[in-house]
Amino acid sequence: MLMIIQRAENLKRLGADIFAAQGLMREKAKFLAETLVEANLTGHDSHGVSYFVTYSDRISKGFIDIEADPAVVKETPSTALVDGHWAPGQITARFLIELAVEKAKKQAVSAIGAYNCSHIGRVGYYTNWAAQRGVVAMMFVNVGSPSVTVYGGEGRVFGTNPFSAAVPTREAKPYLLDYATSVVAAGKLSIARARHERIPANWTRDKDGNPTDDPAAYREGGWLLPFGEHKGYCLQLLMELLGAVLTGSRTGTDPNRDPPSPNGVLAVAIDPEAFVGLDELRREADAVISQVKQVKPEPGRRVLVPGEPEWESKELRLKEGIPIPEETWKQIVNLAEELGVVVEG
Repeated sequence: MLMIIQRAENLKRLGADIFAAQGLMREKAKFLAETLVEANLTGHDSHGVSYFVTYSDRISKGFIDIEADPAVVKETPSTALVDGHWAPGQITARFLIELAVEKAKKQAVSAIGAYNCSHIGRVGYYTNWAAQRGVVAMMFVNVGSPSVTVYGGEGRVFGTNPFSAAVPTREAKPYLLDYATSVVAAGKLSIARARHERIPANWTRDKDGNPTDDPAAYREGGWLLPFGEHKGYCLQLLMELLGAVLTGSRTGTDPNRDPPSPNGVLAVAIDPEAFVGLDELRREADAVISQVKQVKPEPGRRVLVPGEPEWESKELRLKEGIPIPEETWKQIVNLAEELGVVVEG
């Protein structure tokens, strides 16, 4: 499959122009594009620039309100509940994590929830943002459009329901845990289809419940599997209960299907100063990570810590560019031309 190589800055400009051409304020358009390109840089192409097209379609259909802003509807000194008003999900998620960090630094621990929230993209973007500011952060997220079965079951029940956590470090690369509770994110099937690649048979089932390596089977009535069998399923259900039920967001079992792929989000932030202190946390976190990296690896393998593959991918793609499947690039170019946006490179 032919891949088109694009520089990150060119993609950020193009994405900002595309969203601004649809009426989104320039600052918001730039941030939306930045988060999507950052997903590509860190190797999460399933949450990257292909969403230029997906989000544009949702804007045109009225599922994303480009004029809306998230707002607090219930609040205590350490908590808040936010109505996202169906603004671009990244705008709501940024509002959420900024408020969580602000409250944690005043109250030691905070918990902020959001409902009526559009798709927020790569969850690790926000927890890492908090860790870079000296705060431990976790995000529990549900996806209100079912795509994954439950352990021992058949058919679509819950969304991919990602979880992310980040811990501040000093010299070590930041600890960043960020993954879907399904075997893979649904977007990885789209990437495989665009590249005309087969997939591992443990990712999904076809409409009859049979293992398959055909990524198109998911679109034709198939479903994803929870990772780690019952262990992933337990986390999947936790994301549903905390991300959706606790915040009043749409659950995967709700028969309503519009708007597509909403996120219920609960962000928890912890100020290390209420415990051992930020400096001590960073020092000891570095020490633990260093010790882990010194463990002798199995033959042919590497010992990695959460977040390390992302940092390596970003370093490489900043130098060499971001590979985009030709089919995806054509869709982006066609969208830009429809909007009168100039495509450079």
